[in-house]
Amino acid sequence: MYKKLEEIGTYHRYPNVLNRDFVATKPNQKWVTDVTCIRTLQGWAYLSTIKDLYDGFIVAHVFDQTNSIALVTQT
Repeated sequence: MYKKLEEIGTYHRYPNVLNRDFVATKPNQKWVTDVTCIRTLQGWAYLSTIKDLYDGFIVAHVFDQTNSIALVTQT
């Protein structure tokens, strides 16, 4: 009933560049991103953020009702 992601052709692998080293010694050296699901009265919403690991500054954020590649690329 279930198929592996490799079987449907949507599986991507990327190198682990940070290798769990989340400390930056200067601004704009390391950025990370995340999408957070938030339940609202109108249904689910999604917050996509980009964070600078140097000082925790949120570089960019986008809030939308759809979790999609467009949400991430807009961020």
